[in-house]
Parts: sequence; structure tokens; C-alpha cells
Amino acid sequence: MNSTVSDVVDTMRHADSRFIIITSILLMLLGIILFFFSLDRQIISILKTTLMTDLGVTNQNYSILVMAFMIPYTFCYLFSGGIVDRFGSRYLLTVLLIAMSAATLISGLATSLNWLIAGRVLLGVAESGIVPALTLAVFHWFPAERRAFAFQTTNLIQSLGFISGPPFVAWVTLSAGWRWAFFIPAMAGIIVAVLWFIAAGRAPKVSSNDENAPQQEASAVPVYQRYKMVLTSKPIWVLMIARLITDPFWFFYQYWQTGFMQERLGLSLADVGKLMWFPPLASVFGVLGACYISDRLVARGCEPTRARLILIWSVTVLSVFTFMLPSVTNPIVAVAIMSGINFMCATWLSMATITMGGLAPSVAIATAIGIMSALGGVTSIIFNGFVGTIIDRFGYSVPIYVGGAFHPAAALLLAIYFLRYQQNNTSAVSR
Repeated sequence: MNSTVSDVVDTMRHADSRFIIITSILLMLLGIILFFFSLDRQIISILKTTLMTDLGVTNQNYSILVMAFMIPYTFCYLFSGGIVDRFGSRYLLTVLLIAMSAATLISGLATSLNWLIAGRVLLGVAESGIVPALTLAVFHWFPAERRAFAFQTTNLIQSLGFISGPPFVAWVTLSAGWRWAFFIPAMAGIIVAVLWFIAAGRAPKVSSNDENAPQQEASAVPVYQRYKMVLTSKPIWVLMIARLITDPFWFFYQYWQTGFMQERLGLSLADVGKLMWFPPLASVFGVLGACYISDRLVARGCEPTRARLILIWSVTVLSVFTFMLPSVTNPIVAVAIMSGINFMCATWLSMATITMGGLAPSVAIATAIGIMSALGGVTSIIFNGFVGTIIDRFGYSVPIYVGGAFHPAAALLLAIYFLRYQQNNTSAVSR
């Protein structure tokens, strides 16, 4: 009898150890996929001034390049989430990463604006499925009190793309030419796609972690039913509207920060490589801490949605620094302000994504993430589509001042709805 019990215990320990190893490897690979997700899209922004010289790209042309990515990225989000919910993460992430690599290669081979546009269009299509697939995997593998930290662990590796991007692109461009800044990530992405496909074949079985609806087999739920689940939920709509408000500034910040530093403060490409890695580095550890605090709140009994929103409301106070940026003339001060902006925006994105995963039914998590990202993309297209012309005529101050108000407005919306929503639920229970 004792021998049997001992065997069972040993088996359980072995199973737990194997689970930890497998999930750790998969999280690392997901993080590496996100690394290329962030690196591939920012190469264009880092090389903005270089491309203006070599290929004659103007600010208006650069806006077209941003839109060439944003429009397919946004449109495909409407469908990518549903596809991920139906087929899972293994095959789709493999295909998407290969497509991302192909898009980056096309950009490196470009000899005209049209080729750059083609590369950005393909990159937008490919990247639209990455975040829904990753979020679905995290929600299937981890319970509520560990999800935010697990999600941010992948973002920690992703942030290496933002951190290493400026010095890597600057170094490669100055050493071997700007085309190699595209070629090297393209080749590395193919290798990661193969590794992911192999490792994902050993992923743990899907766990029953749904907090909002009975667990159902994903394949048994029609696509239209998933969309109905998402689009008929008022809390989900409020969160989507918040992202619709905030996403334009985040995309503007990502695509124009390097141009601001070079054109407004006079930095060279070498200076960009030396300085612009610090904001994402400072941000990643800050967001990791925020996610840890959020999970600790859940572990201590705080309702998951409220725990995530507490962090959102807390970091939004940093938006005040955005309004100081246009008047700054010292590059070090500008980098410090950008670090705060980066931390605020990244925390918002992480907490909003985790919150959406908790609000959506388990069979529609990726669908909800996709729709939310698509709506945010629509407003980002509208806002950023005019930014190049606005900067040419009025400078960087106007879009920075306008965009700086977006996160406070969205935080106020979330507070008004969810605090009242919680009060109504409490009143209903008390009756």
C-alpha cells in the first residue's frame, strides 16, 4: 500500500516537473516570437531618416508606410482571433512567423517605396494573429492568479526587441548597410518558427480555466456564436472602447519617437543607438512588477478584473509627463520622459489584454482580443494617417499634446463603468 502511494506521489512530482519544464520552454519561445513581433515592426521607424536619404522617403511617404502596416493589421484582426480560437496556436504561429520573416526580407530587398509598402502590408497581415494566439495559450496553461505574470514573462523577452532594436539596427546599418538590419531578423525568424512548431507539439492539454461560461470544446462552437458572445457583452465593449481611445497614441509613440529625437533634438543614428534602448528597458521591469502586483491582488482575494484595473488607473498618472515632452531640449531628459510614457502604455496594453481574457468566454478569448485590437487599429489608422502632414506643417507638439490626453480619458471611462458595475452587483447580492 505504502509503495503504491509512494509511486503515485513520485508520478505526480514527475508530472509537475515535466509540466514546469514544458511551459517554461513554450513561454520562452512565445517571448522570442514576440521579440520578432516588436523588432520587425520598428526597424522602419529606426531607419526613417536613413530611408529618407537613400530612397527619398518623405514624411508623407512615411505615413503611407505606417498605414500600409496598420490597415491590413487592423482588418485581419477581425478574423485572426476567430481562426486562432478554432485551430489553436501551434500551426498558426508557425505560419505567421514565417510570413513575418518573408515581409522583413522583402523590406530589406526594397529599391523603391512600393516594395517597402509590399513588405509592410504582409507584415501587418502576419502580425495580426500573434497576440490572440499568445493570449489564448497563456489562458489555457495558467490559472488566474498566475496569468498576468506569465503573460508579462513573454513580454519581458519581447521587450528585448524594443531594447536591442535601436543599437542593433544602428550598429548593423553603420557596419554593413541598412538592408542587413532586415536580413538578419528575417533569417532568425525562420529558425524560431521551426523550433516553435516542434516544441508546441508537446504543449500541455488545455485546462478548464473559464471564469465566465461553461467550458466547451472550441471546435463545437460556430464562429458566429463566438462573435455574438463577444459583441453582446457590455463590459467587453467598454474595455474595447478604452483601447479604441488609447491605441492611436501608442502607435504614434512607437513609430515617431525616433524621428522626434533626430529631427527635433538633432540626434544622429549613432546617438539613437546609444540612447533609445533605455525607455523599453526601464519599462519592461516596471511592467513586470505591475503584473506581479496584479497577480498578488488576485491571490489575496481581489476580483481579477478589478486587480488589473487598479494597475491601469495607477499608471495613468504618468500621462502628465507626455505634455512636457515638446518643450524638452535635453536628450537625456527626453529619454527619461519617454521611459515613463513607455511604462504607462505597456502596462495599459498588458492589463487590458489580461482583463479581456478574463471577461471573454474561454472559447472566444482570441476572438475578443482580435476584435479589441482591430477597433484600436481603426482609430490608430485615422490618427496616424494625418500625423505626417501635421508634423510637416505644425511640428511634433500638436500630435503629442492631443495624444497625451487619450489615456486619461480612457481611464476615466473604465472607472465610471466598472466602479458603478461593481456597486450594482454588490447591491444586487445584498438584496
